[in-house]
Amino acid sequence: MIFLIDYENVNNAGMRGTQYLLPSDTLIVFFSKNAHNMEKHFLLDIQNSGCVFDAYKLVNSQKNGLDFYLATKLGEVFGNPENKSAVIISKDAGFQAVRDYWQCCAKPQRRVFLSESIELGILRANEHTERTELIRDHLLSTDIGKFFNAYKETQKLRQLLQETFNDTEFSDRTEEMEQILQNGKTAKVIYLNTLHCFGRKDGLAVYQRLKNCVASKG
Repeated sequence: MIFLIDYENVNNAGMRGTQYLLPSDTLIVFFSKNAHNMEKHFLLDIQNSGCVFDAYKLVNSQKNGLDFYLATKLGEVFGNPENKSAVIISKDAGFQAVRDYWQCCAKPQRRVFLSESIELGILRANEHTERTELIRDHLLSTDIGKFFNAYKETQKLRQLLQETFNDTEFSDRTEEMEQILQNGKTAKVIYLNTLHCFGRKDGLAVYQRLKNCVASKG
């Protein structure tokens, strides 16, 4: 995917989602002397992603200067027949005209998506990829009360496991046990997963203590 960032317009908020960038992506940032600083973690994400990265600074300050830069660069991008879609990251409603031209007037047509951030741009493009599903999951609305109740239960379980295994050779493996209990819907599943994780001999000893944890937790 090709992302064109109107950075003067969106600033750091528009960079949300850099952690989802792939080596196959191209990221182009348009900035000016009025907006030339970016939070370092976004830049490190870009570097670590392996994507193609390019940046253009506005030469002469003028109204809508970066908009014209971006629209011109988009035409250059679509000059390559292999590039069939792009995402413009901006809150400027004027880019709707750019989208309409490429999708309704240009021959051959090109798909242009408009978004306020990289992560939302990935969703708008509706890619059938793992990163799309990850973003959807992370953006799901969750009831705070229900989350807090689950959080308290998790904290209670961790404390219980630490107390139960503190005097054993397995005291440093309570995270694995927590996963076994959280993923085990039945006693049989917990038993089998414990043996798989710890081996038959140690697994039996661990399972006996885990049963007590489940009973105490209940």
